[in-house]
Amino acid sequence: MLTANKVILAFSCLCFAAGIALSVPFPFEPQREGHAEALPAQPPPPPREAAPEVEPLAAQLENLFSSVAKEVKPAVVAIVAKKAGQDGKAGEELTASQKALQRSFGSGFLIDPKGFILTNHHLVEGAGALEVTLADGRNVPGRTVRSDFTHDIALVKIELENLPVARLGDSDGVEVGQWILAIGHPFGLLQTVSAGIVGALGRSDLSLLGYENFIQTDATISPGSSGGPLVNLRGEVVGINTAIYSHSGKINHGISFAVPISLARALAERWIKGGNISRMGISTVHVDRDIADYYKLGAPRGAFIRYVERKSPAAVGGLRPMDLVVEFDGRKVRDQHDLHLMITEQVPGEPVMVGILRGGEKKTFKVTPVESQGAPKPVTALAEPQVGGSRAFGFTVTTLTRELAASIRVPPSRTGVAIIDVDTESVAWSKGLRTGDVILGVNSSKVEDIAQLDQAMSSAGDVTMLRVISRGYDERFIFIRRRDR
Repeated sequence: MLTANKVILAFSCLCFAAGIALSVPFPFEPQREGHAEALPAQPPPPPREAAPEVEPLAAQLENLFSSVAKEVKPAVVAIVAKKAGQDGKAGEELTASQKALQRSFGSGFLIDPKGFILTNHHLVEGAGALEVTLADGRNVPGRTVRSDFTHDIALVKIELENLPVARLGDSDGVEVGQWILAIGHPFGLLQTVSAGIVGALGRSDLSLLGYENFIQTDATISPGSSGGPLVNLRGEVVGINTAIYSHSGKINHGISFAVPISLARALAERWIKGGNISRMGISTVHVDRDIADYYKLGAPRGAFIRYVERKSPAAVGGLRPMDLVVEFDGRKVRDQHDLHLMITEQVPGEPVMVGILRGGEKKTFKVTPVESQGAPKPVTALAEPQVGGSRAFGFTVTTLTRELAASIRVPPSRTGVAIIDVDTESVAWSKGLRTGDVILGVNSSKVEDIAQLDQAMSSAGDVTMLRVISRGYDERFIFIRRRDR
């Protein structure tokens, strides 16, 4: 009986073990039908599409430069100016090198399908004949329509029509650091393109032109490039390549200057119509931090009038020296260059409202600009007189006598104190005071002797305005901050 029980127990254990074994799938064995129904079968994933290739940024920039050059180059011309009176003596035959020296090579660009070309004044000045070479190789004679040495801008005309033109942009929108292209004919190498960035804006006081508001760039400009276009990456002309920075006058040190196109376009549009630019008869200076504080402005803005011509539109309209122009025809005046462009664009004979600050008050005057008859002649500096006298605020002065006035070419009717020495380490020197200048007034007070000067300077505010006459006739204003004295 015991044996039978053992057999039954063993058989039961064997069946139990067999059941467990049958319920677990073997490794790598496909799941049985009952297990497959637990999760629905997933369709195979679709084949993955290849991602489109993104063009590298460098390649995009290359293509952009290339497309801009292709767009602008057809409008860029070469100009050869043959100077008058350089044919040599009668019967004298010139060598090839002598003939080459008689010609000025430069560039220009078409701005009108009827053959109007913008270029530089210094290229066409004194030319007896002009030869213009188009991008398609045609050579045609040209003539100077109008030229202005103050801005170094000239308008040339060729007798052809249906010509490609360059698109003119807005130089006021140019930003420091943006890419630009310069196109021209350096050393006679036609259709040369160089690239760079805008290094600075509003460059002035370079003693290159009567009016300076240059765009500075490091694009390569060489002899023969003058008059060519400075172009942004939208293919718009923003300047006329004009000058290079060079100690010797021949080697480019990597800094070049261009005249803003906004000014050039204003002149060209007026010249094409047979007229000239407007003028008001004023001379202005840059408003710095000291001038802004003197007029209680939050930041430097506007244009300070240093001189008003007698019987000029400005004088007739009521403007005076020491006025600070802040509005012109309802528009805010950013600086002296902004005002100059506004006056240039104004139609001669049409009155305009000019807003100024005078004596702490804002006033408005109606001024009617007239057509300019020519640019003023450049001023020749005079030699400085001998030093001597007593020291005050970084410069040495003495009362102006008739003998001293005669020696520094000051009219005998003038009264003031003469500067006979300036400390080169003082703010007076940095502001432009020099030996031979005469101080006529401090703020709104006249100055006739040293005592009056000392009293006026000691009672002045944080910033003092000096009215000064230089070279015997050139009146200007110097602003000196109290803490800098």
